[in-house]
Amino acid sequence: MDRRALLAAAGACLTGLAGCGSAGSSPSATATQTAESSTPTRTATSTTTPTPEPTRTPPDQRYRPQLLDVALVSTWSEPGDLTANRTESVRRGQPAVVAYRYRMRIPEGTINLKEGVDVLDGDDLVVRRSTEVDRYVDSAGLHTWEDATTFDTTGWPTGELTATVAIGELQLHRVSNRISTTFEVIAP
Repeated sequence: MDRRALLAAAGACLTGLAGCGSAGSSPSATATQTAESSTPTRTATSTTTPTPEPTRTPPDQRYRPQLLDVALVSTWSEPGDLTANRTESVRRGQPAVVAYRYRMRIPEGTINLKEGVDVLDGDDLVVRRSTEVDRYVDSAGLHTWEDATTFDTTGWPTGELTATVAIGELQLHRVSNRISTTFEVIAP
């Protein structure tokens, strides 16, 4: 077979396949590109490339709680006490109050949350406490709350301890990033 016959046959085959390849190409454009080739190459032959599997995207995180601040406070009774009553130490035997502020986008209605606090001495768990809380909002949007957990420190070791807080949303199973604060437990 001579070269002209080969190019004509290849052009006819490609014209028949036009429209099966990439979107937007016309049959005449494909045939013209092939006919203008000076030498047949491997790229002129049709090969099937496997389509990669789509990567799974993580679920929408718009409704994930976000911790803003965590601190040991001397007392806590209302929002704002986290900043106003921040302290660096507690005397063993006195209550330790760990306050935290978090926000979350809520569509509307009631949301079920779990507020969790771990107190650690290095890598050793001293105490873990979690509280389930229902929050109600009458309008959709970004809402901020401040809360606190109180611990009895009678059996706690002295020295530097760490309190780590996380907030979990129970309906959609989304958890905030953890935030920690360190404080000193002083001997009585």
